[in-house]
Amino acid sequence: MAELPIGAELETDGFRKLKVMKELGRGGQGIVYQVTISGKDKALKWYHESAIKNKKLFFENLKNNIRIGSPADCFLWPQDSVQSEKYHSFGYIMDLRPPEYIGMPRFLLKQKFDSFRARANAMINLVNGFRILHNQGFTYQDLNDGNFFINPHNGDVLICDNDNVSYPGYSTGILGKCRYMAPEIVLGQKLPDKATDRFSLALLLFELICKSHPLEGAGATPPCMTPSIEVAIYGRNPVFIFDPTNNSNRPVRGIHTNAITMWPQLPDYMKEAFQRSFSKDAMTFNAESKTYVAPRLIEREWLDILIRFRNSIVVCTCGNEEFVNQRKIVCSSCGKRLPLANFVKTYKTIEKTGGGIREPYHVIPVYPGVRIMRLEIENCTDDQAISPVAEVLEAPGRVNDPGNYGIKNVSKETWRCITSTGKQRNLAPGEVMPAKAGIKVYPGKGEMEII
Repeated sequence: MAELPIGAELETDGFRKLKVMKELGRGGQGIVYQVTISGKDKALKWYHESAIKNKKLFFENLKNNIRIGSPADCFLWPQDSVQSEKYHSFGYIMDLRPPEYIGMPRFLLKQKFDSFRARANAMINLVNGFRILHNQGFTYQDLNDGNFFINPHNGDVLICDNDNVSYPGYSTGILGKCRYMAPEIVLGQKLPDKATDRFSLALLLFELICKSHPLEGAGATPPCMTPSIEVAIYGRNPVFIFDPTNNSNRPVRGIHTNAITMWPQLPDYMKEAFQRSFSKDAMTFNAESKTYVAPRLIEREWLDILIRFRNSIVVCTCGNEEFVNQRKIVCSSCGKRLPLANFVKTYKTIEKTGGGIREPYHVIPVYPGVRIMRLEIENCTDDQAISPVAEVLEAPGRVNDPGNYGIKNVSKETWRCITSTGKQRNLAPGEVMPAKAGIKVYPGKGEMEII
């Protein structure tokens, strides 16, 4: 094993001197050390000698990623490479992970989020990171639960192990981690790409919300897991534990308690998204035509679903968190009415045969902290999708008083507003209007109505 001794001094390919200070952790591919470079603390991932099958291809891809640079701040991206004949291996430099960020496996075991809103933020941030990555032409190729660190207080996400990231068609020899690979990769039908990334992404989202694996139920708990059984469960015959037409792999009471508890609480649109993601058709790949029977959800679709989900979370005065809609406005814990004012109905042009049709899109509770995003009111580019246009505020000193909630214009456009009596006025950026029923608002090309 090509371990580095504490105190070892090396030179990066960028001609910078580094010193190994301490070990931070180790895994199947290698060891991560804390090092100092020019007086700054950094992390060095150092590979085991036998961890990479095709070192030449892998190292070329790593150098290319360093040259291109990080897609966004949420990536702990390779910044410089290191090679050593003396220690018989190589590695790369990246930023250190702040201590408040915790690896996703801990969240699947015992780590809790401060709130469900923080959990929803983590899901959104994860999806948005891969939206940025994919839109820049990259594929991740090895998406699994060990690739992320999450801040439990606010749901911020850091994406690590970006040495596997490459362009479509370029194989580094890394296929993925068992239990997280798409069925077509397990069966050897294709190499990793954006579509296989999206399967793994949906799987991780399900784990974050239900703390259970979506394919591991009654039909996937053998007394002894063998390679052939793994291929059957994750490749040849994968079955979603909540498949609406196939009950052969339902979660088992006493084993999959988290999934059994959480699934009934999810809104229907969230359930439908997971049922689409793990349907037989979405998990069936035709190797000859190189197509799927049904397409997988793309990042833009997940963002729409998850932002709607986050906006549905309301905290009762008793501290209980509820997923609300127009029919559910009473706390299931204390029985009191939840502290929300009204709802905002957004309208959006839906493209259909014969042209676009203006239809109701989302119904969003008016509750402090809720933010309405650009994608909820109009068709826009991916880069504009999760930019906020409106935010619900409450008057200082009047906590949980729905009569004093207001809606702030946080966009850069002046809104045209029509009151319940038909009067018109403009709402400039930064201004706040009362959250009273009957008011109609026209932000940009969008439309909102308080109901």
